[in-house]
Amino acid sequence: MYQIKLENDKAVYFDLDENRKIIVDKENFSGFFEAGDPKEIINEQIFLNAVLNPVKSGKRLRDITRKKKAKTACIIISDITRGVPTERVIKYLIGELNAGGVSTDNITFFVALGVHRNATVEEMKTFVGDELYDKIHIENHEAFDERKLIYLGETSRKTPVKVNRKAYECDIKVTVGKVELHEMAGFSGGRKSILPGISSEETILVNHRPEMIFDQGTGAGCLEGNPIHEDMLEVALMFGVDFSVNFVVNNSQKPAGVFAGALVESHLKAVTFLRQFCDVKITGKPDIFVITPGSPLNCDLYQGIKALIAMHHVLSKDSVVVLYGNFPEGVNSHDFLEPLAKYKNLDEARKYAWDNYKIQMDHTLPIIDILKIGTKIIICSENVSDEEIKVLRMIHCRELGKAMKIAFELSRKGQPKVAFCPHPQKAIIKY
Repeated sequence: MYQIKLENDKAVYFDLDENRKIIVDKENFSGFFEAGDPKEIINEQIFLNAVLNPVKSGKRLRDITRKKKAKTACIIISDITRGVPTERVIKYLIGELNAGGVSTDNITFFVALGVHRNATVEEMKTFVGDELYDKIHIENHEAFDERKLIYLGETSRKTPVKVNRKAYECDIKVTVGKVELHEMAGFSGGRKSILPGISSEETILVNHRPEMIFDQGTGAGCLEGNPIHEDMLEVALMFGVDFSVNFVVNNSQKPAGVFAGALVESHLKAVTFLRQFCDVKITGKPDIFVITPGSPLNCDLYQGIKALIAMHHVLSKDSVVVLYGNFPEGVNSHDFLEPLAKYKNLDEARKYAWDNYKIQMDHTLPIIDILKIGTKIIICSENVSDEEIKVLRMIHCRELGKAMKIAFELSRKGQPKVAFCPHPQKAIIKY
């Protein structure tokens, strides 16, 4: 997906994901830093084998279904912001459920939106495939409709557990997700299909509250002692997941690993596989970082800002960041912008976000911390407004070449060093 080459003594960076090319003089080129890139799974048999041979000699889905004498089942899948190759295993999961006694007519697919916007029909077709879409029932989760939720009690951390009623009442519950680094939960996948996937707004809000986000155990790559992860897992166990599929994808968003079976075991197996590719060490003390979230997070700036959050620990007051992406849906979050729109002072904005917390302020708080460092940030996109970027205390530029020119000027160095860091949210980045 990404390529660096020398052309006429210049470093040329091709970003095929956004169809962009960046040219930097050789003497300014500091390096190209990205997460490891596992090989794509080519053999279709591997997807089938994953479903039929659960990790750690777990029970097959058909056997679980028969033992429960199940008549109904749900398959919980991710929305467009997660880029999960769900289609690769759906027919095998349906086959197992059918073999266990559940007819296709009695299988319901739920798109685990959390509080994201509804998935469109076209998006749903990409999740399950055009041919299958007309043969199954699929619906969006609704986190705000109390009539469609059921209360299961509280977690040990006092999170009220409200989940999708219709999914909970199914005899068999299956999840399909993707394991990647997550800035709060440590890793995505597994239990996240339930919380936040099919939980209520209140449940998500309490789990994502600032005290949890800024707990010393919270962070990308952290599971043990991570209160957000542990709370999510507790909710998923209360919900009762019978079978879980966890993908790992490579830097081209192609499936590179697939692990199925019991909720905890399959998730940890995927995490172990992914950890081999996460650590990235920045060398040479770059002055300018060029980053992009890539697909699927480039759907909007609220999601795409995760790329900037991932850079937090290598930024300083002397750093300049160019963050570029298509962001066709713009910023796409009023709540994300609200604290910074209300207060000019960053400390006051942070206090407001903490005291009046809403779910999509989860990205506001770490962005405020980056702004307080003094890092200069340029957002390069044609689909966000100047006003919104001004609220974020950042510089807006619609052309990447111009953005690079501004970055050189802001660095105030004769020969600033430029590092390219595609998909930094996929890596644990350190000096």
